[in-house]
Amino acid sequence: MEVFPVVWPDEVLFFSPALSFATKGHLQTEVLNGLIPGMEFKTLWMPPLYLLFSGLSLSFFPDTLTTVRIANVVIVYAAAVGFYCLLKRKTFSEFACQIALASILWEPLLFRFGTAARMEGLTAFFFIISLQFATNKDKSKQWYVFLAGVTLSFSFLSHPIGASFGLVTLFLVWRNFGLKSLPWFFLGGILPILGWLYYIHPHWDWFEIQFGAQLTRKRNLLESFTLIDKVKVFSFGFGFPKLRLLIILTELVSLAFISFRLFKQFGKLDQKWILFWIWILSIGIALYTSSEGWYVFHILFPLAFGMALLCDYTQLGSKLAYSGILLSLFALLYTNHIHWFQIDSKKILESHFQHLEMSLANSKSVYLQALPDPYFDLRKKRPDLNILEFIPGELDIPSEAYIQTIKSRDSFVFYDDQLMNHVIQDYLKKSSWKREEWEIPVSGKHWLHYKTIVYTKK
Repeated sequence: MEVFPVVWPDEVLFFSPALSFATKGHLQTEVLNGLIPGMEFKTLWMPPLYLLFSGLSLSFFPDTLTTVRIANVVIVYAAAVGFYCLLKRKTFSEFACQIALASILWEPLLFRFGTAARMEGLTAFFFIISLQFATNKDKSKQWYVFLAGVTLSFSFLSHPIGASFGLVTLFLVWRNFGLKSLPWFFLGGILPILGWLYYIHPHWDWFEIQFGAQLTRKRNLLESFTLIDKVKVFSFGFGFPKLRLLIILTELVSLAFISFRLFKQFGKLDQKWILFWIWILSIGIALYTSSEGWYVFHILFPLAFGMALLCDYTQLGSKLAYSGILLSLFALLYTNHIHWFQIDSKKILESHFQHLEMSLANSKSVYLQALPDPYFDLRKKRPDLNILEFIPGELDIPSEAYIQTIKSRDSFVFYDDQLMNHVIQDYLKKSSWKREEWEIPVSGKHWLHYKTIVYTKK
């Protein structure tokens, strides 16, 4: 589980406060100590629910990345089962429900992004639970509406992208419980957020820096990424992305045509169809504005919902669904062949980390911006080494906040010179450093296909 998917710096950044919570009872991001104000005391750059969830898993099981990844696998599968139950409640046929479930579970993107030590799985899980409450058949009990608001809020408190799901749950609450129930829905949604604000308020200045820098980065990505860039980000995690994009486009065009025909025939659309379009458009807008490959995970559910609609309304849907599932299965087999049969990925990764350890043999403090991230390997083999991770997303933070910490490092590890923070780049130019560079010996289609650049003081 610590070999594939490849270990990303994001996982280290979320593991650090989770481990701190498990061992000390506080969400401290020690791998950002001295890089972002307040990180050594409070983690405020992300809502805390996923960090608490990971921290609890590390409290009961070994403090390794494998523990958190397995916890994520459990949550992702729980979300998929909840989604299946939702489809059954919405009166889809058993065949359509099974097709939708298979199209989620067998997609390589789920394996690559859903099982990583990030919050995508937990965010989706709480959102699906909110839909379960919003579609409960007992319309007389308003506490279902209240719980729909609470669980939707939990989705947001796992990751802010959960806010983009709000219209989906709101639509179902309105259609199933009526306008009079909405105050209960909003009350349920507000209460958990008030708890987060209470956690934040003693250190609002830290929150403005930590969380505000993230918002600035999102805005910069929105302005700088072209449409082609956004399509590349969207398709990055899929198996055989070009074919997958073709299947997705065919699905959406088919669903749009059927929706138009149904509306023209009956003058309205069934609740299932309206739900699909609200869901897919909400996620589409969120992905377009965020330009983050991780978030593409969330589109698997509405696309699977759309496949279920197609399967129940047209023969084309079954053929398209089978094509998508076979493509996913073939992509999984192809990936397995590349990583385990064509070469021994574990052996290559261990060799790569040994090379890196030799390069850092005389180092006492290191700054990492590497893929695959060697943090967990170094933490195990070099407990004496002081390790700091890259400033998340290279945020726009005043250099005065971290320049002294940068100057305290005696080694730096990067995977791409062009992504290097400009302050660090200037610092490396002004001092005398030994530079070493190598590539992991795999093909371009391998998940370990990255370069490593190491700077150590002469």
